[in-house]
Amino acid sequence: KSLKDPYYTEEEAVTQVGKGWELLVREVYAAKTGMGINVGIIQVKEKYGGLRIYTDYYHQQLEEVIQDVGKRSFSVCEECGAKGNLWRRRGSWYVSRCDDHKGSEAVLVPTDKE
Repeated sequence: KSLKDPYYTEEEAVTQVGKGWELLVREVYAAKTGMGINVGIIQVKEKYGGLRIYTDYYHQQLEEVIQDVGKRSFSVCEECGAKGNLWRRRGSWYVSRCDDHKGSEAVLVPTDKE
C-alpha cells in the first residue's frame, strides 16, 4: 500500500496471504462491518507462521476478533485451509501448513498441549 491510500479493501487483504487463510481474513472484515466501526486495515501478513492483521486505530472488540483469528491461524494451512500445524523450515522459518503442504524438510513445532 502507499501513503496516499494505506487501507486494504477486503479483496486486497485476502491476496496478502495464502488462499487457505482467506476465510479468516474475511471473518475480520465481517466483524468490522457488523460492529459498524470505521477502523482501517493497514496491513495483512504472515509472521512467524501466524496471520497478523494491523489496524490504524485500536478498537477493543475488533482487536479481540483479530487476536482470536490470529491464534486459530496456527492450526489452519495457509495454502489450502485444511487442518494444519506450526512447522519450522530451513532452520528458522515458521509456517502453518497441513501435512501435504509442509514440505519435506519441515520439523513440527511442539505446542503447550504436547
